[in-house]
Amino acid sequence: MLALSLVLCCAQEVSSTNRQSQPTPKVIAAQPSPTSLEDLAAEKKLLELANERRGEAGAPPLHMDASLTNAARAHARLMVERQQLSHQFDGEASLMPRLLETGLRLDRVGENVAYNASPEKAFEALMQSPPHRRNLLDPSFNSAGFAAFWSDGRLYVVQDFAHQSSKLVPTSGK
Repeated sequence: MLALSLVLCCAQEVSSTNRQSQPTPKVIAAQPSPTSLEDLAAEKKLLELANERRGEAGAPPLHMDASLTNAARAHARLMVERQQLSHQFDGEASLMPRLLETGLRLDRVGENVAYNASPEKAFEALMQSPPHRRNLLDPSFNSAGFAAFWSDGRLYVVQDFAHQSSKLVPTSGK
């Protein structure tokens, strides 16, 4: 079984000016396929593994955010429905607009996607990939939403990372 299908790792930053000027497309909420099963224990395990490694690297722990988790789950459902890994499907907003739609004040986001035979194997495969590892250990990320869905013997994983800002400082528009 393929340990990890390598795809580009997303990491984006936003300023308050381009947050306001960009239209935000709507999230496409895919319905779970009849063969998919959400695994809450796997989501929890992935967070535990991430925070364990972040602690070893001197990074602060990630805090699970319900809005980010819902966004990750919506994207994971699309991956399961299409039986492929991707950071963006046709008709779906890109990562930054997708996560800004949660209503959270975010100034930096990242995403990892993978599938594997277990949460531990998915996590280790992500840690072996430098861009995915960077997202997992990035000390600027302070919140996350993880999704894990089983389909056809594969655990599909989406890890959405964000830096939640208490406020965005507008830039001068003279």
